[in-house]
Amino acid sequence: MLALSLIPQGIPDTALFLIVGSLAAMVFGMSKTGFGSGVSILAVPLMIYACSHKAALAVGIMLPILIVADYVAVISWWKKWSVRTVAALLPSTIAGIVLGGAALAIFRQMKINPKTSAANAWLMLGIGIIALGFVALHVVNRFIGRIDAFRPRKRHTLVAGTAAGFTSTLAHAAGPVITMYLLPQKRSKGAYVATTALFFWTANQIKLMPYLCLNMINTETLGAGLVLMPAIIVGAFLGRFLHHRVGPTQFTVIVYVLLAIAGGHMCYKAVDQLTQ
Repeated sequence: MLALSLIPQGIPDTALFLIVGSLAAMVFGMSKTGFGSGVSILAVPLMIYACSHKAALAVGIMLPILIVADYVAVISWWKKWSVRTVAALLPSTIAGIVLGGAALAIFRQMKINPKTSAANAWLMLGIGIIALGFVALHVVNRFIGRIDAFRPRKRHTLVAGTAAGFTSTLAHAAGPVITMYLLPQKRSKGAYVATTALFFWTANQIKLMPYLCLNMINTETLGAGLVLMPAIIVGAFLGRFLHHRVGPTQFTVIVYVLLAIAGGHMCYKAVDQLTQ
C-alpha cells in the first residue's frame, strides 16, 4: 500500500506502471553494470509507455533512477575506468547539458513536449542514422578483415561530448552517442563499461541542476523512483552476472546489435513523429 501511495496521481494505470516501469529500471541497471550504455536507450520508450505516454513525467522519474544505477555501476567497476577519457569529454558535455537545459526551458515556455517536437525528431533521426552507420562500418570492417582501433581527435571529442550532453538532457538518449565514441577504441569490455559508467555518473549529477530548476524532479517523481528502486538493483546484479559470462567477441557483437536496435528505434520514432 505504501508503494502504491508513492505512484504519481497523473498515472492512470498503476499495474502498467509497476510492471513496465520496473522492466525499464531493470534495463537501466543492466546497462550500467553489464553492457555499457548501448542498451539503456531501450528503457526510455518503456518508461514513457509505463507513464501512459506522459513524456515529461517519465523523463523526470528517470533521472533519479539513473543516478542510483550510476552509483551501483561505479562501485561495481571502481577505478577500472579511464579518467582521461571522461575528463576530455566533460567540457563539451557540460556545454551540451546547458544547451539541453535551455531547450527544455524554451519547450516549457512554449508548452512544447520535447519528445514530440520536430526539432527533437530531426535530432533523433540524425543520431539514429549515425548509429546505424557505425554498425554498418563495423560489419564492413569485419568482412574485409581490417578493424583498426579508433583514436579520437579533439573535434571528435567535442562533437561527441556536446551531442551526449544535449541528447541526455532532453531525453536520456546519449547511450548511442557514447557507444559510437568509445566502442571503436577497442578497450577491454571491463574498461568500456567502467568508463561509460563514470561518464554517465558525472553527466547525470550535472543534469540535476536544470531538472531541479525546471521542477522536473519533485516529490512525485522521487516517490515513483523509490518504488522502482528494487528493479534497478536486480538489473545491476543481472548485468554484472552476464558480463562475466560473455566473451570479448560476443560482448562486442551484443553491444553493436543493441546499438543497431537503438539506432533503428530512434529512426522509426523520429519518422513517426515527423509524419504525424
